[in-house]
Amino acid sequence: MAPWGLLAWATFSCSWAISLDEIDYSPEDIITRDVAIVGGGASGTYAAVRLQQDLRKSVVVVERKNVLGGHTETYHDPVTGSIIDIGVLAFHDLPIVHDFFDRFDIPLDKLTFNLAGLERVDFRTGNPVTVFIDPNETQLALSRWAAHLARFPTLNDGFVFPFPVPDDLLLSFREFVAKYNLAAIVSSIWSVAQGYGDILSLPTLYVLKIFGPHILHSLSTGFFSTRRQNNHQVYEKALQSLGEDTNVFLNSVIVSMARDLPGSFARAVVRTPSGYKLLRAKQFLFTLPPKLDHLSGFDLDGEEINLFSQFSSIDYYTGLLRDCPVPPNISLSNMVADPSTFYLPRLPTCYTLGLIQSSSNLTNVKFSSNITTMGVGEVRAQITAEARTVVAGSRPSLAVLSNHGPFGLQVSANAIRHGFYQKLNRLQGRRRSFWTGAAWHVHDSALLWNFTEGILTHMQLSDCP
Repeated sequence: MAPWGLLAWATFSCSWAISLDEIDYSPEDIITRDVAIVGGGASGTYAAVRLQQDLRKSVVVVERKNVLGGHTETYHDPVTGSIIDIGVLAFHDLPIVHDFFDRFDIPLDKLTFNLAGLERVDFRTGNPVTVFIDPNETQLALSRWAAHLARFPTLNDGFVFPFPVPDDLLLSFREFVAKYNLAAIVSSIWSVAQGYGDILSLPTLYVLKIFGPHILHSLSTGFFSTRRQNNHQVYEKALQSLGEDTNVFLNSVIVSMARDLPGSFARAVVRTPSGYKLLRAKQFLFTLPPKLDHLSGFDLDGEEINLFSQFSSIDYYTGLLRDCPVPPNISLSNMVADPSTFYLPRLPTCYTLGLIQSSSNLTNVKFSSNITTMGVGEVRAQITAEARTVVAGSRPSLAVLSNHGPFGLQVSANAIRHGFYQKLNRLQGRRRSFWTGAAWHVHDSALLWNFTEGILTHMQLSDCP
């Protein structure tokens, strides 16, 4: 039942707020929970399952998409019947990963990447690119990189590092590479850091997080993926276990909020397919990207607006192409014959093209539009044009294309120097609110689950009488 009254007060985004008064709602449209989780991606779904099933908290999840799982997406090909992961492909060999999949009886298998099948091609011209890097120098550079990671072990816990901020974390990655002779591994880091934009211009802090110790370990020992080649299944089963229609609102958004009310409960109004619902929650857990255009309807205060307005991000696309035949066991990587850029191409462009599995004729593609906003039509046109250039004689068309933006939220080196992340971390527990998700750590499901565990502990302690 929709509320009768509309309050004429404006939020920071100048959108009109909807009544937060219980008198304007029928009893069945008032939802009272211990925790309201806003965002049902990897972090939000994991938190909901742990809170409800292990920590005995009542929860409600609000998710704007029609499924849970965020960047974990699986495509069901109507032509061949194949099931293809197009979002999150792999997970680290960590207890938290095995425990979460075991909970839903989903078997995992070791997954290794065939680096021998990597072919470097300039996607602008279709010409092969020869890149010779001494294997011994690569190993030495990896060892130097590991030593730098060891200098900042708390980066495994989120954006946690010394203050005043060490100068090395503020250097552009290009400057850091030159300072410590790391050129031999730049292309390897680029292949992992897809979606983060021009990594050579990023503050080195971000690159240390993207290519961290868990990545180094998994690249040498192997990752894990689901035996059924359906990583999204864990979120489908999580949705069933949480109680669809009662504890999870899909295709739904927050339209009004008040977190500073007296008493035990904060409130929020959610627009759902079945009408407006009034949420009463002791705590909020926000897992969505904290950019202002994603937070319309939120009751942000001055500190939150100041911090979140500083974030920039990338549009990062994943998709599948038909009629773009790349040979089996081959992945085409976009490189340019220019050592001054460490062979990295200029964005916007495709990162890779590669056959997904032998049972399908679909080719995986990854594309980044960098910070410059591109319309989806422009993105589709550039992807198919580059695919035609690289795979001679092909007539590619996109079977599916998904934008995972806003991706790789980042701020300037100057903001980092002046304590941005120290201030951001101090938002935890403030105004009955807690925060998790990639903006608070890194785009990596397993590491986000670990990070979220720490937030859940903080929430439990905050909830103690």
